[in-house]
Amino acid sequence: MQKRNNLIKKDNIPIAFAGRNVGLLGYSFVWVGIAVIIATFALGGDGVQDMKLGWVLLACLLANIVLGAFISITGDIGIEHGINFPVYMRAPFGVIGSYIPMLIRAVLGAFWFGIQTYFGALAINYIFMNFFGFDNWLFWYIVFTIAQVINTAFGFKAIERFSSIAAPCIIIISVWMYFRLEGVASAAGNNVWNTVLGSESSGFVWNTFIILFFVNMAFWSTAASDSQNLTRYVKTQQFEKSWFKRNKNTLLGHLVALPLTQSAMIVIGGVAMIAVNNWNPVEAIQSTASGIILIVLLVMVVFAQWSTNAASNLLTPATVFAEVFPKIGYVGGVILTAIVGSVIQPWALMEVLTDFLNVMSSVYSAIVGILFSDYYLLRKRRLNIPELYKKNGQFAYAHGWNLAGIISLILGMAVASVFSSYAFLVGFVVSFIAYYFLAKKWWFIKYKQAEIEENYPDRLLGVTNGTDWVLNEEQNAIVPSFNRNRTTLDKKGIGSSITPHHIEDV
Repeated sequence: MQKRNNLIKKDNIPIAFAGRNVGLLGYSFVWVGIAVIIATFALGGDGVQDMKLGWVLLACLLANIVLGAFISITGDIGIEHGINFPVYMRAPFGVIGSYIPMLIRAVLGAFWFGIQTYFGALAINYIFMNFFGFDNWLFWYIVFTIAQVINTAFGFKAIERFSSIAAPCIIIISVWMYFRLEGVASAAGNNVWNTVLGSESSGFVWNTFIILFFVNMAFWSTAASDSQNLTRYVKTQQFEKSWFKRNKNTLLGHLVALPLTQSAMIVIGGVAMIAVNNWNPVEAIQSTASGIILIVLLVMVVFAQWSTNAASNLLTPATVFAEVFPKIGYVGGVILTAIVGSVIQPWALMEVLTDFLNVMSSVYSAIVGILFSDYYLLRKRRLNIPELYKKNGQFAYAHGWNLAGIISLILGMAVASVFSSYAFLVGFVVSFIAYYFLAKKWWFIKYKQAEIEENYPDRLLGVTNGTDWVLNEEQNAIVPSFNRNRTTLDKKGIGSSITPHHIEDV
């Protein structure tokens, strides 16, 4: 009997082309849900202290478009090969070294889960306190946690279904919220687009603009490193060489849904600050609405926290914990994430949110720089997938460690922490350059990589080459499965996908 390979688990096996069932609209709704978080409102509230709301909005919009591009670039790993974040990390860090970036991601994801669940619990508690006299936010925190854990435990499709319900509600209620708060500000004689609360400046402060830009990028720098966890479920085309066509079902979510939703939340936070001197919509809503309207608005707050947590702050850490602690599995990983996020009580750190975001950004920007360098420049999108699942294979390196990746991560984080206001940019550039030269000139000379040594063969592509990566239970290994159909060409030579009919192991 062959010895069990604990690098292979049912939750980390590549998702085959035929198994990807999330479409463009469903994926975009997921991103609408992800982008609505209470902490975002704080950025708008802080921004209008020094600048007019229009400049605050522009800083946020530009930052999230740039970040959306990063998310799309790294998301191609999931589209092309169907693998998740923990599995890919074995390439730039090694099968053992990958635990470092993975655990960092898991703990920070749990941190955000705790914050989001806390704000959702406050909203639920206010509803029951106001209408039924029951006041116990901790009780509702536990109930809300259990509900989110159950939803996320059913997998990404369940998350998508919930987001499809939550996202339209969030959009409609957010629009109403804006006009309600804008009306309150106008009644007090304040034009929300011309008011600067903390100064008599012309309404634009370069330093504030830049800080807001990079802090906004820090919010979703996590997704820029691990977007494969989501994109691997998205429908795509086989044999499609165009990067844009292959990733078209994710681009609307990354480049439109995320920037517009995040920007809308920033605006609402700024308007709330101008209207009632409080960026927190849970508290702002309580002072501007009553009755059934208040209930509806607070339910929106709950939906917002739930949709973000399920797709971003539970799913990814759960996959990581399941990778590090194989016996607990994905469901156990979801539960462990919720426990960690609750025990550390992250809501106590809201007063230092901006500083925390800069630290977080230095970590993830360094990972993104390494990932970009490894996947696009050094391997040219080819990846020896079967070796990622072998303890003593190509990615074992030196006792499981890729020192080029570890050194680059430390360098990127260290330099970014010095230039904390520009953490994402600095961390990305430093780690990107460091990893490229350390790997190319040193590590990959010592530890040969098939992608490079074989001059980037198409057999190491995924959907572009019609290749799925599947589990062969007899061999206890991941092996390629090849679809022998090819795309048809129209008169302009543009490929159209064909649903696979005949797939066989090779």
